[in-house]
Amino acid sequence: MAINAYTGLMGSGKSYEVVSNVIVPAVLAGRRVVTNIDGINVDAIHAYCTDVKKADPTTLGPLIPISNADVLKAGFFPDETRPDLGSLVKAGDLVAIDEAWEFWSVSHKISPEHMRFFRMHRHYVHPETGVSCDVALMIQSITDLHRQLRSVIEVTFVTKKLKELGLGNRYRVEMFGGGRITKAARLGTTTTTYDKAIFPLYQSYAGGKGKERAIDSRQNMLRNPQLWMTAVLFVGCWIGVGVFLWRFFHPKTEASPSNTVESNASLSALANTALESAPRLPQLSERWRVAGQYSVAGRRYVVLSDNAGRLRVEPSSAFRNRGLAIIGEVDGQQVTAWSGQKPVSRFFGESR
Repeated sequence: MAINAYTGLMGSGKSYEVVSNVIVPAVLAGRRVVTNIDGINVDAIHAYCTDVKKADPTTLGPLIPISNADVLKAGFFPDETRPDLGSLVKAGDLVAIDEAWEFWSVSHKISPEHMRFFRMHRHYVHPETGVSCDVALMIQSITDLHRQLRSVIEVTFVTKKLKELGLGNRYRVEMFGGGRITKAARLGTTTTTYDKAIFPLYQSYAGGKGKERAIDSRQNMLRNPQLWMTAVLFVGCWIGVGVFLWRFFHPKTEASPSNTVESNASLSALANTALESAPRLPQLSERWRVAGQYSVAGRRYVVLSDNAGRLRVEPSSAFRNRGLAIIGEVDGQQVTAWSGQKPVSRFFGESR
């Protein structure tokens, strides 16, 4: 995390953001946390980690509450130039300081001990875990922070409660790279809902008893009648455009009864004409069938026979295919090996 700044007006959610997304994860990871957040509850945080996060109590990191006076005392931060001196903050700790303007504002001179720690905080590494010190600074405006400290900020988080939208239980977090809040430095934006289980873990905002009331109802954009009129007009315009486009691309054609009768008669006439003009397929001959084939002087002939035993010879040019598949047209009818009438037996009648 390095050194991050969490900014926003009172009650905007910066303390909530640090407790829920910085301190609790650090305790779950077994890190030692030092913080001056008002009313921080060590037992409640450990209970939250075990009951809600299902963590092992033996793996939770210690949480050290401090006062504002402790921050200004000598030996608060470790000093690598004097390793023999003890300090309240140990190597590898997570330090979360609320109201950082009281210690390192533009009107204060930063002590060499503190500035050395901010510049060299990555050098203070825990001997067992190998994790270096991280710092979370909470302040209402990043411009209130000392210029030398702003230069070492890695990420700035700007929190804002969405009161203008009537959403008192949600807040927005904007992330910026470095210690400057500019459009070019914007990293992203998220909208989060307050978790009621986090509030008992600390008591900020007048000891947790402060309540907000809007002094001007116009502060809530959703109570602006002009906004709702504009929204209704906007939706109505879109509906009108949609109806117009639908009617434009799907016109209705209404035909009179006389036109309908005439069109039906025309369709019937066209259908009859099409049926009459369609070529009729020749039917199978009921008299002749193919009885055999022979060749004379290189020319082939097809022998036809009827039920009475009469024979008829036709040139092979009127036939196609060979064998049982032979078929031809004689007297406007198709003649095949199975056309004609079935032969009648003298003794048993019609043959099978």
